[in-house]
Amino acid sequence: MALKKRKSRQSKRKRKLILVVVALLFALAITGYSYRDFIFAAMDKHDAAGLELPPTDAEPVETEEPGGEDEAFEPADPAEPGWTEEDLPPLPEPPPGELLRIKDGDYLLALVTRYTTLGDYEPSDLRQIPAEMIRPEQRQWQYYLRAEALEHLLLLLEDARGAGMELFINSAYRSYKTQDQLFRDYASRHGEEKANTFSARPGQSEHQLGTAVDFNSPASYMGQDFGNTPEGRWLAENAHRYGFALSYPEGATEITGYIYEPWHFRYIGVDAAAAWKESGMVLCEFLEKRCPQEFVD
Repeated sequence: MALKKRKSRQSKRKRKLILVVVALLFALAITGYSYRDFIFAAMDKHDAAGLELPPTDAEPVETEEPGGEDEAFEPADPAEPGWTEEDLPPLPEPPPGELLRIKDGDYLLALVTRYTTLGDYEPSDLRQIPAEMIRPEQRQWQYYLRAEALEHLLLLLEDARGAGMELFINSAYRSYKTQDQLFRDYASRHGEEKANTFSARPGQSEHQLGTAVDFNSPASYMGQDFGNTPEGRWLAENAHRYGFALSYPEGATEITGYIYEPWHFRYIGVDAAAAWKESGMVLCEFLEKRCPQEFVD
């Protein structure tokens, strides 16, 4: 009888232990998916997919910040302006099912679209964006841009804040691997066709260039309403003065292939950005028609 009672007690303890383990795993699963949903913004919540994984695969590089006490910041001359007032001949058509591979990802005016690819290109001069430029709840993450783009971004943010704007950076450089993870997640949750309208495939994201940034403000976090905020309007009117161009404007989905993204700007150099703004073209049209492009044979 005593043996039976002991076995019964042991059996009850095992069942309790199993229930505790199951409950713990269930709690971890809920936490994990909640965190995942925070990282990957849902379309029905933000009107557009906007939150990205932090670029943990980029290592910080020590660098001096522009604009010290004894040194006024002067925008660097565009190393590769490339643009011309005359339209260039049409680009070659890639073979069916293939993409035009960009020859040099360091080229500030490289044409990154659905029909071209950067392959596994990685910038060699990434610099870490100062934490105070990041949205407070994301400052545990590290974001990077190429050196020249970061210099001009810092000046833009300084002037924006001087004008009373509260701008923060939500995303910057993303590697091929990170973009692959991001697109796969969107496709698994929204379907590949829908994911194609708001997320680039790996090798086809401007973020991989290390010159594109996503902005947000306290009033709008990666939503299409950002364009109607004071910060969004200020960027639309002034970003080109610092070398940044809006990549995916409203009403241009048939040209870009992507939805309206008023938060996404790409650095192309001050002179080139001025020419782009003057042209009135969508950025990808400007880069294709006015800027020489080279692809791997």
